[in-house]
This record gives sequence, structure tokens and C-alpha cells, in this order.
Amino acid sequence: MTAHLTTTAVARRAAVIAAAGVMTVAAAAGTAGAAPAPRPAGSGHASAAAQGGPSAAGLNLLLRADPWKVVETRRAPDRTWDQAREIPQFAGLWYWTVTVDHGRKRMLGAQSLSSGKRFVQSVQQPDGSWSEVTPMVGLADLPVSQDYWQMGRIKSSWVNGQLQVTAIDPAGRVLHTVERADGSWQPWGVVSASSGLGSGQFFSVATTELNGELQLVGTTWAGEVLHTIRHADGSWQPWGNVMGATGTPSPWGWTTDVAVAGINGALQVVVCDNSQVGAYHAIRGADGRWTRWGDVPGQVHFDRAGYYGSNLGGVDGAAVDGEFQLVFAPSTNTGDLYHTIRHADGRWDQAGHVQDAVDLSRWRPVATGAAAAG
Repeated sequence: MTAHLTTTAVARRAAVIAAAGVMTVAAAAGTAGAAPAPRPAGSGHASAAAQGGPSAAGLNLLLRADPWKVVETRRAPDRTWDQAREIPQFAGLWYWTVTVDHGRKRMLGAQSLSSGKRFVQSVQQPDGSWSEVTPMVGLADLPVSQDYWQMGRIKSSWVNGQLQVTAIDPAGRVLHTVERADGSWQPWGVVSASSGLGSGQFFSVATTELNGELQLVGTTWAGEVLHTIRHADGSWQPWGNVMGATGTPSPWGWTTDVAVAGINGALQVVVCDNSQVGAYHAIRGADGRWTRWGDVPGQVHFDRAGYYGSNLGGVDGAAVDGEFQLVFAPSTNTGDLYHTIRHADGRWDQAGHVQDAVDLSRWRPVATGAAAAG
């Protein structure tokens, strides 16, 4: 399949996205897979937790809510959930990512303009409030694309004390930047295609730190799952076709989202697709070898949490205390979210309905995810 889909295919894929929004997840800095993070430039603050402010330990979520609002909550290490609350200054953001910087959450996102997308940021203050949204200095705005609405999807990861960001541009390419010590950003660079891979339009991306390097996994309109690594010297490993190493699971449909985490020297990947299974999991070991895909619903039993469908539109995940915590959202308009954990010994928790633990009924968060480990 080429990057140019038929009218029918585009309409069917658009139907999946029409019910979709953004859900971002970050683990607290210092958890497995996270590099030490410098303080936000010019902040001069110690960690919020140290000052008696809100804790960022555990799994932090920024959810797109209906209509066009942003809500935050957190699954604490004691398994309780923080009360959800709206962040008014984030209203209208298109895509965003969240990371944890010395105990304080940072948001980086794409703000819609009449001419395109502007990349902006905010940091959580010691009292739990968020600063006003300001531009990510050094990054050019991306022009509007009437044909490609995935442009602007953004991910962030700490690598060796530097915050690195990737995003999808109007041509469906993956862009990359690094935050400088003064808080400005390097100009966008294209993560170039290699060996015929990565030349199609990317649909979703996810990144994580692993062994001092940036690991990036992306899915394309053609249904590919591609992987690359940015090494410590700034060079990129050629794109690799994950399916070539794992085999293609059956059934397999269109990819709708991807989540990754670096845990115990290995890369864990979860991909959502619109097949009858809906989500698969694989691991790239320290030796570069991949496992075959495993059936996530068969392990976590979404039906026991009240979801009987198979079409999972979104997934978010992060490494928290050496385990892969994940939040799934179906491609429906119900606002339901489901949480699970893959433990270090390979066991999966039964999926839990997030709304049984935290009241999200005022906002009805919508599906499709973008993951970031802080």
C-alpha cells in the first residue's frame, strides 16, 4: 500500500480519528528508563514535591476532553488516582506531550494558528498551577496541511539530561529537536528515510530513553511499524522494519497508535490497530532481537472491565518503577479509559476501568494517544 490511500480507505481511517483526541502520559523522573533531567531554564525552583506542592511520582496523564479541553490526573504509587482537574490555558491545543523535570511536569504541544501549528510549552508551578503557554523558542511554525491531519503529533524523552522532542510535519515526516541549556531549541531536523523505509507518511510516533540513546518507533499509513535509534553522538541508525523481525500478527489492520518504554535494558512496544484483536506487544532485547507479537487483550481481559469491543484507538504508556503502565482508549465516543501494567516478570494486570477510580464524567476524554516517559 502506498502513502496515497483510496477515497474509501481515507474515509474509513478518518472515522477512526474523528472520535480521537490526545492522551499523554509521563512517568516521574528517576523511574526506570528515565534520564536525570535539568531544571526548566530560568525556573530557579527545586522540585515541586520538595516544596510541598503536587507530587509527580507515578503515572501522570494529560487528557483531551470534550470539547477541546485538557484535564490532568495521576495514578500514584499507592494505586490511588488524583482528582481530575481542568487546565484552562491548555484549551485548544491540538497535540501535546508531557514529561517530568525534577518533580515538576512540563507540557510541550502544538497550538493551532490560522497559518499552521506553533510549538509551545508550559511548566507546572510549585502550587500545582501551570504557567502560561509560551513559544518553544527556536522552532519554526509548521504550515497548515489540509490533507494530513496527523501533523503536529509530538513526543518527548529525556536522554542524558537533554530533553529531545519529535513531531510529525505536514508531509508526514518525523522531525526532531533538542532543548539547549538556555531553554531554546535546536531547529527542526528531519529523521531521514533509509533503505526505502520511512518514506511514507507517519501516522503516530513514540519515543523513550534506553541505555543513553533515544529509541523511536513510528507507524505509517501503510501499516508499517518502523524503528530507529538516535545515538549519543547525534547520528541516527537506519530505519528498521519491525514486522520483518517480529512477523506480522494476525489479524492485522491499520495502525492507530503506538506506545514504548525502555525497561531493564529492553525496548517494549505496544501497537494499537483496528483488527479484531486491537493491540499487540513486543520486546526488542538488549541484543537487538525482537520477540514475536503478543495479544494484549488476551492477557488483560478488557471485557472484565466492561469493554467488549476490539477496536482500540489509542494507547499511552510509560516506565514507572521498572514496569510498563499503559492506558488504552477505544475508538468510540464513550470517553472510557482502561489501565493495565506489564510487570517485570512478564505478568499483566487485569485491565481496570479508570473511571471507576477517578471521576472523568464532566469531561468525557476521547481516544488516541501519544506517550512520553519523564
